Amino acid sequence: MNKALMVVGAVAIAGASAAVGWYGVKYLFAPDETDASAGGEPAGATVPLTFDLSQVAAEGADLFTPPACGEEWTAQATRGNHVMPVVDVATDDDGASVHVAFTSDLEGVTAFLAQEGQVIVTRDDVVVTPDWGTEFAPELFVTTEDHDTAPGATLQMSGASLCDVAGDLDAILGDFDWENATEDEIAAQYEKAAEFEQENQALPAGEYKVYAWTPIIVGEQAAVARKLAEEGITDLALLQYTAGYSPLADDPAIQPYCSENETPDGGTELLCDVPQDVLMELLERDVPESYIVDDEPVVAISEAFTFTVN
Repeated sequence: MNKALMVVGAVAIAGASAAVGWYGVKYLFAPDETDASAGGEPAGATVPLTFDLSQVAAEGADLFTPPACGEEWTAQATRGNHVMPVVDVATDDDGASVHVAFTSDLEGVTAFLAQEGQVIVTRDDVVVTPDWGTEFAPELFVTTEDHDTAPGATLQMSGASLCDVAGDLDAILGDFDWENATEDEIAAQYEKAAEFEQENQALPAGEYKVYAWTPIIVGEQAAVARKLAEEGITDLALLQYTAGYSPLADDPAIQPYCSENETPDGGTELLCDVPQDVLMELLERDVPESYIVDDEPVVAISEAFTFTVN
């Protein structure tokens, strides 16, 4: 998997993920889905499955092409496999903060793979989405008829980040001879860029609509992801690199691919790059057949969150 997946946060995501970890999955199990005589483990037949990130990424690819900057665009809310993204936006003088959650219209547990950071922004129905593009980095989300997912990480949006404004910033940074410039000239260019961002912090006037969209993947891959989450193995899109901080940390199979490195502050961090074939062997589990929902990957689009800047 491309290491660009390590920068899912390059979309200015901050804060806690809405993906459900071990405690969330355990909490959301409906009582009739477990067998108390088996210590709380799901009852019924099982099938051996392993989580294959490349398969999930392929399933999520090419399902939807986001509109380009400057296009006129609107969309109707569309559920995917009964799941709907829900957008919430808070505005202030510095721009806007966007959060995405998920809800399902099914009874019982709905476990699915999706991505929370895929957002389309329009102003007066013309696309002005900031450069939030990432590869599809799937995470497990779980809802019930009584519980939506928690609001996800924060996407920060300012006027300077909007695609029709950011082009002017690109001109400041792009039309400059960085290779032959002096340190003072480089510092002056950075100062110009900072001044531009400050002057354009506020969102331009207009009616804004913010849509969230994502592939919604169920089936075997979501089922095994749910099983792994019960053990505390989450953040599967990045596990190749973060296995050293997961419940797999002490497994001898990953040791050749992890090493401690010093950080600038004098501490240490454990860096891993575990081959996918090794990881797939470690992620094989006997998964309850009841977890498997046999539906094709589809795209879900939220209702637009609309707000006006005067």
